[in-house]
Amino acid sequence: EVPDEDEEKPAVVAFICENDAHPVLDAMAMKRIQMNPYIRWMTLRCMGGMNLNWVAESLSKGVDGVLFFGCKHGDDNQCHFIKGSELCDTRLTKVQETLDRLMLESERVRFEQISMADADKVPGIIEEFFETLEDVGPNPYKGF
Repeated sequence: EVPDEDEEKPAVVAFICENDAHPVLDAMAMKRIQMNPYIRWMTLRCMGGMNLNWVAESLSKGVDGVLFFGCKHGDDNQCHFIKGSELCDTRLTKVQETLDRLMLESERVRFEQISMADADKVPGIIEEFFETLEDVGPNPYKGF
């Protein structure tokens, strides 16, 4: 069930890493963990291949939020492509700054680092993101 433009339910697009985030979704399915039906999943080979135009296009089409799930980076680096997740995180920081300047809430875009052991945490992250979107309100570009 996808929300129509006139519905008040937030529409979210989630870009996920195929190495850690996608197996987490599989684990959630095997555990029969329920998820919000208003999120659409797009699997990427690596989060480092994420294109900033995808965020701009999603928001300009009226999507209320864009969520990214990538491998852990930093001291606990689990990225199969070494710097892909870190590169995505850096790019999204710049996107959030741009959204703030355009008076469009930066909370609409969020990056989460997860590992394969986080299957129980992901539903909470998703619900928290949806609550944030409800507080922020619908995308002002919705319906254009």
